[in-house]
Amino acid sequence: MCVAALLAAGVSFSLCAKGAREEVPPNTAALTLQVAAMKGPTGIGMIKMFRDRPPLGEGVGAEYTAYASPEVLVPRLVKGELDVAALPGNLAANLYNRGAPYRLAAVIGNGVLYLVSTDPSVDSLESLAGKTLQNVARGATPEFVVRHILREKGLEASVGLRFQYNHAELAQLLVAGRETTAVLPEPFATKVLRAAPGARIVADFQKEWAAVHGGRGLYPMSVLVAKKSLYEGDARVLGNFLAEFRKSQEWVLSRPGEAGVLAEKLQFGLSAEEAAAAIPRCNLVFEDSASARSALEEFLGVFLDFAPESIGGKLPDEGFYKKP
Repeated sequence: MCVAALLAAGVSFSLCAKGAREEVPPNTAALTLQVAAMKGPTGIGMIKMFRDRPPLGEGVGAEYTAYASPEVLVPRLVKGELDVAALPGNLAANLYNRGAPYRLAAVIGNGVLYLVSTDPSVDSLESLAGKTLQNVARGATPEFVVRHILREKGLEASVGLRFQYNHAELAQLLVAGRETTAVLPEPFATKVLRAAPGARIVADFQKEWAAVHGGRGLYPMSVLVAKKSLYEGDARVLGNFLAEFRKSQEWVLSRPGEAGVLAEKLQFGLSAEEAAAAIPRCNLVFEDSASARSALEEFLGVFLDFAPESIGGKLPDEGFYKKP
């Protein structure tokens, strides 16, 4: 069952399956923020904070946890146990619409989807007409973004989509030559480009999105949310966190080699070499909640079109975008 369905059904989650946490000395701060990040491109901008544990103000510390999937992260968010989290934007909207006590703090990453192929005859989305395309994550961003772009380009009826494998399986099949063309997010696109002879990026779905949306930019895929109580308390705490996050993200972007080594050490699901190669295509950004509203609503509108339940049945209201 997908995350949206679990939320809609009010499923009670077990909290026993946490992500890996680096061993650190006991935290003696008066206020300790519980900070979570999704492994991979969604959370990679935060890895320097995982390592350095920067001070967030007098008496303010943080504990950092990385999660491998939304299904493991969602239970703690539903129960309000986390203070800050990096997660997909559609999941953030779903949680807010279902009453979870979180607000959008910033957009931290644009899309990371690519059409990868080893087939010389596939050189554009238009060349897929009459073919069936392997995709990943039915009921999530890869499905809806690709379907939206195909529809806008008049290709939806002529291009079939198949969802047989997860990200890792599909990447391995391309490397083994058992599949030739697929939609893959980073870092799996990089895994294939590095290992499969003749593999190349045929289409960048971020650029395709911009093309069908009148050149208005990329789609915002990853966000930071903060607990409502942080907005209502000392504003310096959240402000300090966001400032340190920006420093961490800038370090990742400027030093992808070092960031790759750290991502591997922290078990973020990437080898050092893969992370270093993938970071430039992860489209890391930092845009505050208020200025990101228009682009995020356009992105969430695609979910509202294809699967309203995936974002809680409506676009979030202005309370979701309250500026820190």
